[in-house]
Amino acid sequence: MRKLKVIILMWTILLITPFVQAVEEAALEDAPASDVGWEATFKSSNHAIAEWFDGVVEGVDLFLVGKRLTDRANNSSIRIENSTYSSEGKPVDNVTSISINPRFVNLEEYLHLKFTSYDEREQSRGIQNGYLRQTPREKNYGATIGLFRKLGNIRTAFQPRIELQDPLKVSHSLSFESIAETKNFYRINPKLELYASPTKGVGTYQGININFDLTKSYALTFINESDYQEKSHAFAVTNGVSLGEAVTDTSSFAYTVLFLSNNQPKYHLDGYTFSVAWSESIYSGMIDYAIVPHLDFILASRFKGSAGLAITFNLNFL
Repeated sequence: MRKLKVIILMWTILLITPFVQAVEEAALEDAPASDVGWEATFKSSNHAIAEWFDGVVEGVDLFLVGKRLTDRANNSSIRIENSTYSSEGKPVDNVTSISINPRFVNLEEYLHLKFTSYDEREQSRGIQNGYLRQTPREKNYGATIGLFRKLGNIRTAFQPRIELQDPLKVSHSLSFESIAETKNFYRINPKLELYASPTKGVGTYQGININFDLTKSYALTFINESDYQEKSHAFAVTNGVSLGEAVTDTSSFAYTVLFLSNNQPKYHLDGYTFSVAWSESIYSGMIDYAIVPHLDFILASRFKGSAGLAITFNLNFL
């Protein structure tokens, strides 16, 4: 398996390098003298890889359909994520994940195909599976097909996923989401997801977050989420509040306190956590990162404070 990965990596480099060099040389010829340097090289290389990927996707799309049916832009993307997690008394974990999102715009207007090294649908189930994640994602290579429809004000999504394991496994997700808002005051975001996993069984996720725009720079969000897994009869609830501060158009702080509860062996408060998240996007969105120090008080450790740090660095080819 290791040799196979090395061979795939070598062929990928051989295929991409000519395109990178060609576009890079063209970009450097047109760039002002002050812009020529590692930053210009990085940007031109990023654009070269993104344009090469867009070209491959468009070629496959036209081959499958036979003709061009729409003039919509091809918004294909590749995202490489590296995350480091550290907590008191635990070893440091470093994990790299990849998400490949080809957009076959002519094949089907509402059909999305995505290849990832993790189950990206799980990331949308709760704030602690998203940008406030404190533990590494479970490795789970697979492909997801997304079918999206809008029923009035409700967005629906059906997303079956093929997990590349031996034997192959298939999981499903059906979600309903909406946003109710008043101008310049608050937004309510209810979400319901019904999912089925070959390992976790049938489950349901419910969330209703309420967001208040206090000023142009500050927003207050009340978090209410729950997740039930039938196979283990586990019911987990997250309640909390988060104060968001927009520092610039591309950077922000989030000050969050969360209370965690579950039903095993009976319903109880399992812990609470405080965190401060700094996130920023640079180089026109080509790179974004987040630094999240947190302090956890968990029942298993008799609510003794435990400090931790999560750092995530993302490289985007857009």
